[in-house]
Amino acid sequence: MKIWHATVGDTYYSIELTVDRIVFSKHNGTRESYGGNNMPYPRFLRREKWQRHVLEVFGPDVLQCLLETARARSR
Repeated sequence: MKIWHATVGDTYYSIELTVDRIVFSKHNGTRESYGGNNMPYPRFLRREKWQRHVLEVFGPDVLQCLLETARARSR
């Protein structure tokens, strides 16, 4: 599907859109620092915290794409 990458300071972020969920991940360059979260599309629409995170790290264009995709796949 679609994947975005962003770097803030020394932290690397990525977002991947799959058929039924959004996969968030981040790391600081080591295996031990890896963290991730798999979020169903309907949950992303309800979670303002995650929407703010996407806006701050990836920008308004990526947020808009995620919101449109989440709305389309939550029906």
